[in-house]
Amino acid sequence: MPNDGMPTIAQTPERYLRAPRLVRVAKGARLEAVAWERAVAPGSVPSIAGVERVLAWTVDDAGALHELPGGDPHAAIPVWRGAIADADAELEAHEDDACVRITNVEGVTEVRLIRGELDVLVWRAWGCAAAPAIATTDEGAWVAWHHDVREDDARPDVAKWIALRFVNTRGDVLEPRAPMIGRDRDREGVEQSFEFPSLVLGGDGALALFGRGSHNFWRQDLNANGFSERVALSDGEWGSRGRRVAALRMGARVVVARRDRRGLEVDLLDAPIGGAPELELAQVDLTRRQRLSSPPRDRRDPARARGLFTYFGDLQQHSAHSDGVGSADEAHWRARHRYGDDFVALTDHEAFLGKRTGPGEWEYLQQVVDRHHVPGRFVALYAYEWTAKMHPGPGHKCVYLPRRSMPLVSRDDVPEGRELTSIVRELGAICAPHHIGWTGCDEAGHDEIAQPFWEIVSCHGCYETADSPLGMRGEHRDQLADAMLRKGHRFGFVGGSDAHGLLWHHGEARKRDPFRTGLTAVQAVTLDRAAVLEALRARRCYATSGAKILLDVHVNGAPMGSELDTRAMHVEVHAIGSTAIARVELVTERGAIVRVEGEGDEVRFDHALDADFVYARVTQRDGEMAWSSPVFGPRAR
Repeated sequence: MPNDGMPTIAQTPERYLRAPRLVRVAKGARLEAVAWERAVAPGSVPSIAGVERVLAWTVDDAGALHELPGGDPHAAIPVWRGAIADADAELEAHEDDACVRITNVEGVTEVRLIRGELDVLVWRAWGCAAAPAIATTDEGAWVAWHHDVREDDARPDVAKWIALRFVNTRGDVLEPRAPMIGRDRDREGVEQSFEFPSLVLGGDGALALFGRGSHNFWRQDLNANGFSERVALSDGEWGSRGRRVAALRMGARVVVARRDRRGLEVDLLDAPIGGAPELELAQVDLTRRQRLSSPPRDRRDPARARGLFTYFGDLQQHSAHSDGVGSADEAHWRARHRYGDDFVALTDHEAFLGKRTGPGEWEYLQQVVDRHHVPGRFVALYAYEWTAKMHPGPGHKCVYLPRRSMPLVSRDDVPEGRELTSIVRELGAICAPHHIGWTGCDEAGHDEIAQPFWEIVSCHGCYETADSPLGMRGEHRDQLADAMLRKGHRFGFVGGSDAHGLLWHHGEARKRDPFRTGLTAVQAVTLDRAAVLEALRARRCYATSGAKILLDVHVNGAPMGSELDTRAMHVEVHAIGSTAIARVELVTERGAIVRVEGEGDEVRFDHALDADFVYARVTQRDGEMAWSSPVFGPRAR
């Protein structure tokens, strides 16, 4: 790790920092960053408040920092590129007269370079790409971005890695002849991926490449001898870092700034040397090697018999905006085009491990939601994860908002679960406790209106019962769904991956692809935001372990999630598996009391019973599972 004795520009609870940017000036460099200066929110709902402004420091040749007077205050700065920009700016990079732009149309991503009369396709593939960077020369332009398409078989995967191309003045697209050292899309453990590139050119044609992993910022040089080994700039500890390194060459040195766990870290490093690298023609259009298709949808939807449709989505995942990897755009592209999901919620932590989401970043995330939301085709939800203390604290809750520009409530201002659920109810929003056997279910904070459903399956395992075949992370068996249902609490079931973009979720997940470890299905009248949220409020929803299992349960003619005035229940079940079904069980306060063996991928039956509550549990022969939301009998007097 670099250690040149340069100071950390620390962030504090009163001043959070993000988005460092370096600009060349007459004597050295100018460092700029967005600062959120907190203030007490007026009114009854504590939330992000205060102003954001651009702060600046001069960086002299010796690396000394001198703070300049702060800029004008703004309510929110979504993107800072020397001027306030909206979220679209994150899909472009500019230098001199050149621009590199990334677009995604129906799952096919293109990277293009526009410079003068040149409009060059640099890369095209079915997959996700983001975070372009550019460095221009008289001979052409270096272009970098990260993507999730494997180099060996062109298959979209989970891990992301930086790609590097050179486009000459004729429009030829070239790539380094030497292989990139250290690129490993199958790497396990906690440090994976290499993304969000920045580029610095040396005086002799060598190149320094800076990027972010899941736990570190990195530097890797390229010169006439090929690629160097990657060098870590950070300490490798779990944290919520910024997304991109700012880097600028000053003669024989490079000044580097990044928002790390403690604040803005600034280093003065040696410039890249060793001559220009050897190049060769690059393959541009990878779609010729790929099969362009989304997973097929099973049209045998049992909800249609009742005038509803079953829609699937992931209600819980993370990006580099907290402690995950990848961009906010990628989370939406991946859900819609790779997995064929109908809705998604990106639930980045509002405050966690050295970071708090301020008004500008929250505005940015909402703009990304707006860009991807297409009623009738794909629903993007406004959401975040409220991240309080682990058990016996209130644990973590995901919050889902009905419309944009609503308050983001932080655990720093509202540390107790009951206070949060009261605010959520007041806002007309909904929330759900997350990985309850690990961080706790917050029984005291449960509110059936504000918290109509609980997450019971994710990459951390299953939190239905302590003996689930899917296992679980944590040891708080008294916090699980079955224990709380027997105590009389009422809630529906949902699933969410809680994926952070890491293979096997750094060893915790039961699947290599963590994004398929938990799904929610809703039975809704149509595919729009209001209908999805209405189904969740009504508990007309169910959880799966990641497979798109179709499940319809009615009790005395009422849908899953209903409340009845009798314990005498006539249960109708219709399950259609994504593969062969092993069994379907009916579960009450007495455990699994009915078991029907599967024959093929479809099971239908009905059964009469007396119970306080009942739900169906489906188990496929491949181990995938689904759980309907319970139907409840009369409340105890």
